[in-house]
Amino acid sequence: MEEKESNLIASNVIVQTVGRVIVLALALISVKLITNYLGPEGTGNYNTIVTYLSFFITFADFGLFSIGVREISKRPEDSKKILGNIFYIRFVSALIASIIACLIAFNTGYSSEIKYGVAIASVFLFFNLVSSVYDMLFQVHLEMGKVAIAEVVSRALAVATIIIATQLNLGFYVIVASVSFAAVINFLIKYLYSRKKLVFGPVYDSQTAKWILRLSIPLGVVFVVNNFYFKVDTLILFYFKGAGDVGIYSVAYRILETTIFIAAFLANSLKPLLSRNVISDTAKAARAASRGFTMLFFMSLPIVIAAIPFSKEIIIFLSNSEFIGGAPILVILSIASIFIYLNILLGEIMIAKDLRRYLIVVAILTLLFNITANIILIPKYSYVAAAYVTMASELLLFILGLSKVMSFMPIKFDFWRMTKISVSALVAVFIGLIIKNSSLNFSIGILASFVFYGSFAYLIDAIPKMMISEYLYSIKNKWVN
Repeated sequence: MEEKESNLIASNVIVQTVGRVIVLALALISVKLITNYLGPEGTGNYNTIVTYLSFFITFADFGLFSIGVREISKRPEDSKKILGNIFYIRFVSALIASIIACLIAFNTGYSSEIKYGVAIASVFLFFNLVSSVYDMLFQVHLEMGKVAIAEVVSRALAVATIIIATQLNLGFYVIVASVSFAAVINFLIKYLYSRKKLVFGPVYDSQTAKWILRLSIPLGVVFVVNNFYFKVDTLILFYFKGAGDVGIYSVAYRILETTIFIAAFLANSLKPLLSRNVISDTAKAARAASRGFTMLFFMSLPIVIAAIPFSKEIIIFLSNSEFIGGAPILVILSIASIFIYLNILLGEIMIAKDLRRYLIVVAILTLLFNITANIILIPKYSYVAAAYVTMASELLLFILGLSKVMSFMPIKFDFWRMTKISVSALVAVFIGLIIKNSSLNFSIGILASFVFYGSFAYLIDAIPKMMISEYLYSIKNKWVN
């Protein structure tokens, strides 16, 4: 049974990863199009809008996703009732959040571009929140491939919209509208898929709704605080340095955001298993977590391998020479991504254990550190300070999270394999530096470094060969059957 669960988790992660790689390519295309069309200042305004609305998405989430997956995993017979009430709560909270976001924006000192941009993109806020209810259903049944399809199709249509806008010079607001258009398409695709699995709609049962909110709101506080510290640097940077510096910072930051998806997929795929076993079978949960940490460490290093030799080339390729200041930022954030990957799984373990109070305390401490450090350092060091503070915040979060998890779960880190993974990465970086000094295109250098990293790690058994064989076998069976 444990092997079957492991293979299902692996196939779920791989299917999502394939879809997300396509989404990543589309996202990077959109970055290139937007930066070249809008320039640093316009790109800064665009990213300020998206960042601003992301706060409201988190506020309106109430921690419902994690609680929904956890409770449906425990009580599959009540899936329809739980999802129906969550749908109702999410619909109401999404509507209220969209209205409040617009009201606040129009009563601030923001420029007209940001104010009207927020109004246009508030459609994205609403449908992003509502469509995530279907993600809970697909996650519990380890069918996140459907979510991946929805993301690929919606993102492809968004990129098509951006291409049309840039070619016809339709202006800033059409670029902003592309995210709302994508959110609507994403919702419709998930809705159609969900009808084949479980037919449900918004239902309000006061007792069930109160029970769900009582469980989720503490986690909602944690997610609000965590999201705030993860995004607040952009708003502080905008306040002290303006849209131009935000635009430069956002290119490197966007690469980070679009490359941490595998960690979220793996952690979310482990969520049902952890929810069922973190208390009843701690040893089983610990084995899954230990494997997960090794895999996450392995998957976090490719961005470091690419960024250290080729940060300037990557930034220019995704934008233009006006954004070259983001090159050192990319290196710093790539190192921060290692802790981000591991922290995502630590968070899921603590959620499964229902450590709401501890999560709130940790989130608040990290937020206070992040805001204080950014306010002190950004006025002098601009986006370089924001990047270093992000890395320091993730390190603090890792230390606090790991110390708590180790107190109740016998996780055994496979330091020997992690050492072999690190050696593979170091040699891959060295190969990248050699290729950089040759006449070959940087993309060849990145590809060669990745191929060596994966191949060498496999040959020296940094990732268990048996585990990879089992995963590939499960994928084969998934598609054949």
